[in-house]
Amino acid sequence: MKPRYPMEAFALAMVVFSQNMRYAIIVGILIIFITTLGLFLDKHIGSGIPNWSRIPCNIILMLALTYSIFQIVLIAVLGYELQSTDYIIHIFIGILISKHIIDSKGNSDFNLLLLECAGAYATLIIISIIREFMTGGAIYGFKMADIGFKSSGFSNVIMGYILAAIGMAILNYIYKSEGHFPKADALFVIIPVVLVIQPFAIDSISPWASSIITIAIALILYYSVKRYLVFSRISKDFMNRPIELLSMGIIYMTLSMF
Repeated sequence: MKPRYPMEAFALAMVVFSQNMRYAIIVGILIIFITTLGLFLDKHIGSGIPNWSRIPCNIILMLALTYSIFQIVLIAVLGYELQSTDYIIHIFIGILISKHIIDSKGNSDFNLLLLECAGAYATLIIISIIREFMTGGAIYGFKMADIGFKSSGFSNVIMGYILAAIGMAILNYIYKSEGHFPKADALFVIIPVVLVIQPFAIDSISPWASSIITIAIALILYYSVKRYLVFSRISKDFMNRPIELLSMGIIYMTLSMF
């Protein structure tokens, strides 16, 4: 069946915002709240306007709501100090939520939405617990154990990609969804991550030129791997987004050696 929860927004959160449990809890709640609000407004107001007007209205509204709500909650209420790159990710989350609302075409089942969002939210929390504990032996900022096998590598975006891929595959197995949509891909999740977090930098040239070259190489490799994945025998639950996120994690792992 068609997934009811904002799959791409949660996938992006699993990659970027799962470094610690506290941040994951907040971001997950905000995604669910904004998506539910957007679908409610689209169902009761958007259905009465032409489609050519509904699409840009949804995009503008979701971008404005996502950006402003994230600012209010994270900065004004919780006192986080955000980097400029965080704002870019927040904007892309708004774009992905608006994409989900537009694709729903006003046919929203809020019971299934909240049920599937609960599963995605739980997956995001579990990933954040694993990453935070394996990085410093802490959960929600509290030191739980002084483990000898901890590694700062779990805070790297590489593990974000890998764990997000596993989490999305498990959700596909539970909801019986992703494998039925051959056109779905992880490009909308990968682009914001590549723009914000590059796998390597070229010190001998200007930062802007280095970023452009790095982004181009990462996306070209992603496209090349995606073409060959078509001929691979992949479990239905890992098809499309999960396997592409996993592949991107391996690409980042390879490029980070340079």
